[in-house]
Amino acid sequence: MRELRAGSAQLAPIAVAALLTAERLSKSFHLRPVLKNLSLSLETGEVVLLFGRNGSGKTTLLSILAGIMRPGAGTASLNGLPMFTTDSRWRHGIAFVGHRPGLYPKFTARENLTLCLRLRGQHWDEPEFVARMAHFGLAGRENDPIQVYSEGMLQRLGLVRLALSHWQVALLDEPSSSLDVDGRNSLAEAMLRWRAQDRTVLFTSHHLGWGAARADRALLLDGGALQADLPQPHEGDLAQYVNGGTP
Repeated sequence: MRELRAGSAQLAPIAVAALLTAERLSKSFHLRPVLKNLSLSLETGEVVLLFGRNGSGKTTLLSILAGIMRPGAGTASLNGLPMFTTDSRWRHGIAFVGHRPGLYPKFTARENLTLCLRLRGQHWDEPEFVARMAHFGLAGRENDPIQVYSEGMLQRLGLVRLALSHWQVALLDEPSSSLDVDGRNSLAEAMLRWRAQDRTVLFTSHHLGWGAARADRALLLDGGALQADLPQPHEGDLAQYVNGGTP
């Protein structure tokens, strides 16, 4: 159930079918609340920008939804399957790309991604791997140990892993932060393809113009809760919200 109407900080439940729902998520660090009874919903095939100031809890929220950390309280479900449980079936529907690649530095790109897909129960597709490496500007680097990759190349490799994986919801934490113009264009093309495949993307970005141009809607996270749900967001509106105003 989507919890916020566009442009309003008032809770107003709207009856819609959702792919992923989270109810009353809370999380604290060193007794400091970061998320406070946060609820959200994501629908099939939508691209959603999560934005807010530094320290507002965006990475924490994505990490909880990805199963990397547990919430202090609250529940969630993916396609009807309860999340945060010992039943790991829901994890196969989630993919996460964060600030760190989570790969083995001395392994090659091919070795790393072979292992990643095997852990997800997927078969290796060599032609698709080569095609995705080329799409993200890594052609010819398939057999290099990734310890020689630059930060931007590691970000691209994380997106190759995402492109090769089977998932329903992708959680992307600042996916464009280390990318050059070509890399951001490749990411934008991939996001369009995923939307056309009815896959759902929730992503963060401090580049509000870039993020707004790719999002169907934007969620403002502030004070530990979602304060606005904006359809067809525009950079100027998002900037005003981040700066504490209302368009």
